[in-house]
Amino acid sequence: MTEPTTTGGARTHLATAARVLIVAAIVVTVALAVRSQWADVRDTITTLGIWSLVGATFFVFLGMGAAVRAWQHALGSLHFPIPAFDAARCYLVGQLAKYLPGSVWAFVLQAELVRRAGVTRAAGFTAVLVTVGLSTTSALVVGLLALPALFQLSSVAAIGVLCLVPISLICAYPAVLTRLVNMLLRLLRRPPLTEPLTRRKIALALGWCATSWVFYGIHLWILTSNSVGLHPAGLVQCIGALALGMCAGVLVFVAPSGIGVREAVVVAALSPFMPSGVALGLALASRLIFTLCEVAAGAAAAALTSASLRNRLVHSRSRTVSPGPR
Repeated sequence: MTEPTTTGGARTHLATAARVLIVAAIVVTVALAVRSQWADVRDTITTLGIWSLVGATFFVFLGMGAAVRAWQHALGSLHFPIPAFDAARCYLVGQLAKYLPGSVWAFVLQAELVRRAGVTRAAGFTAVLVTVGLSTTSALVVGLLALPALFQLSSVAAIGVLCLVPISLICAYPAVLTRLVNMLLRLLRRPPLTEPLTRRKIALALGWCATSWVFYGIHLWILTSNSVGLHPAGLVQCIGALALGMCAGVLVFVAPSGIGVREAVVVAALSPFMPSGVALGLALASRLIFTLCEVAAGAAAAALTSASLRNRLVHSRSRTVSPGPR
């Protein structure tokens, strides 16, 4: 009787130590990222008006809220509906891990955190796959707004986006997406889905993903207002460019949070309206604002993990009832 208890205690200590190490690694990498970004954008930030910074920050938070809703509907498409509060906690805290080398750590942490909301690890992992696919699809579609700028950066990349858009839309169709997810799960030696993805939830997730890109683009447009004013043409370019840049940053997972990739696309989009040096400064300022917003939202979500507080904020009847094994 003593040996199982000892083994269980050792596992608990190892799990606790792993959590501490992960948190410490995230804190250190985020602190280093903020420090390096501030050194690069100090002059740009000081030239921006306070209302530009406030407005840009506001739309980043709106975009993050839309992304949370997309994640929530992706889980719902797997027949694991969870309250928005739990979805926000899992998504926002998990996002902090993307600052570790390799963007996949954010997805791993999200899949682990969602278990506390009554969702199986397999369903959480599958929801990550679905969300990444839908986010990529919506980014490619929204990114069509920035095709002229992308052609200036790379004709091959622009033609690639044009080819990928119809393919990604076909893959996002629930019946096709269900088959693709099952194929990937088989490759990863995980059990396939027991039920197909629901059309309504997939459509809602895709719509919320697109909405998040629009909000993020408005954030960049507001930042550029000090240099070129608020022009509709600039808004279109900013929305498309940030969608493509952030999508490329996720796909190029070797760099932490896609550093460098996003900026290249954004600078290409802004160059027709301003000098490239100013465009680069704004692109870096945008990244710093994103970093600070994600840290603030993740820290707030982590602080609100108390069961008593969560139950006050979320009605008990809206809580998830953990279904049987899938």
